[in-house]
Amino acid sequence: MNSCPEEMLLDFVNRRLLADKGAKADALTPLFREGWIDSLKILQLIAFVEVQRGADIPDREIVMDRFQNVRAICEHFLPATTGQTL
Repeated sequence: MNSCPEEMLLDFVNRRLLADKGAKADALTPLFREGWIDSLKILQLIAFVEVQRGADIPDREIVMDRFQNVRAICEHFLPATTGQTL
């Protein structure tokens, strides 16, 4: 598993966003392919990620390939800390 907070993000997705689906995502589950995440849930997901990273996500960075699954979200928006600030 990556050193980003992948487990925490997965927990949020499964408990808050997919609770009504009766299924659980893993780090590589396509979140949009099966309609698991809709336009309202993506806003909740973006807000959660912004809180976790402590900064807004610029609109130009909100593109589908960066939100395709939990792993992609972590890689793009919650990278492992190496002493650098976001």
